[in-house]
Amino acid sequence: MTETFSYRETDPDSLLLTWGARRTHSLTWQPGCDLPALLDEWEPRLTGLDDPETLAIVTVPSHETAAALPLIHHGFAPLTVIAERLAGRAPAARPSTVLVRPATSADLDVAVELNMHTVRYDAAFGLVTERANTAEHLRTALAEVLGRDHEAMWLAVQDDTPVGMIYVDMPQDAGWVERFASARPFAYLGHLGVRPDVRGSGAGSALAAHAHAVLDTAGVASTLLHHALPNPRSTPFWYSNGYRPRWTTWARRPALRSSSGVSSQPERPSGT
Repeated sequence: MTETFSYRETDPDSLLLTWGARRTHSLTWQPGCDLPALLDEWEPRLTGLDDPETLAIVTVPSHETAAALPLIHHGFAPLTVIAERLAGRAPAARPSTVLVRPATSADLDVAVELNMHTVRYDAAFGLVTERANTAEHLRTALAEVLGRDHEAMWLAVQDDTPVGMIYVDMPQDAGWVERFASARPFAYLGHLGVRPDVRGSGAGSALAAHAHAVLDTAGVASTLLHHALPNPRSTPFWYSNGYRPRWTTWARRPALRSSSGVSSQPERPSGT
């Protein structure tokens, strides 16, 4: 049986720390649960008053809109969405001046550089935190992707210069996201990013279209990804590419705030 309340500490020498806090409290949503009551029960269990390295998260199905108000009243905000694209959903082709080619081990340096651009961009929306060892760990992770026995990473190239990168976990590498997929076989889109100076040029759309064509040809029925909900570019971009919200993670960081900062009821506007 899944535990309702859980707690974990992340190794400080881990890439996972880029996408989270050192200490994370999680509330596991179950169908039919009394979420307001669970939130009230959970509150006294939280620790880390005003510590930015503590995080409290609740992940609920995106269509469970009744969960929104209880979470808001407890000081949570929607941060991350797991979105899903089913095979065959494709937008109209968008003109672009970039060429897309497979990445090779010789492209590791540029892959790390492009991924770091995305880390720094997403940091503005609270999704990631650049750590002292982020680039080092990304180098190890991206080298593993480049070392797979099948194509999994592609570069957008403009005038012989790489300006964007995308990579995917094909079904054999995507088992960790299984519980979120609605169809099988499934894959996970691990990263899409372009240099800041080419955002809006169509480079990202060209990379997404190429990866989706590869996935569809391979018979992948479902592709999942995470995106930052506060990022004003992410939601329209991914949904225009056929993705739909499946799960939303609500977060509060620090995990516990002073009692004066969190109210179980919304404040009544003055004059009403």
